[in-house]
Amino acid sequence: MLPDPDALIFDFDGTLVASGDLHFSAMAAAALRQGAEMARTWYDARTGLGRRDLMAQFSEHAHLALDVESLVQDSIAAAELRASMARINPPVVALARRYIGIRPMAVATNGEARVVDRILEATDLVGLFDAIVTVDQVASPKPAPDIFLEAARRLGVRPHGCLVLEDSNEGLAAARSAGMTALDVRLAETLTQIDKMVPVHG
Repeated sequence: MLPDPDALIFDFDGTLVASGDLHFSAMAAAALRQGAEMARTWYDARTGLGRRDLMAQFSEHAHLALDVESLVQDSIAAAELRASMARINPPVVALARRYIGIRPMAVATNGEARVVDRILEATDLVGLFDAIVTVDQVASPKPAPDIFLEAARRLGVRPHGCLVLEDSNEGLAAARSAGMTALDVRLAETLTQIDKMVPVHG
């Protein structure tokens, strides 16, 4: 049984919300504007990366002189328009709802604030979290620990007291580098664990 955490920190895409189709569609559309085709299998292998790093890798992979900055900005705009495609991840959102008002909670994501805000609205998750930390608010994206450390700072808790929910190898590495306990929501045993978690009041 996991100890009752001082705070919960949630990754966003793939953890709180199922948004892979949304982001792939947006990035593929941005790539196509420059005459490049992005394969879904290629994208799925890199979902833990920040958008800029992913697009930089795609430019190298495509062997084309792509404008990475345009790829980034065009895909952000496309993702905003597709926010309604996102769906909540029921067991993870249920965990967050059990802890609301009892333990501080944050979102810590490699996503950009303008996209995250749109998806929060589309999935009716606005107001559930005490802090939202996005990639555009820190120096380095995951797998660096910056996003998680900033989330702990904003919540006013020590990193080692935080429980992180993640769905990528990069995110899990970032959380552990920050000194936090991390659970991989891709695993069935994790979903069983969090289903049994009940906050201790007081």
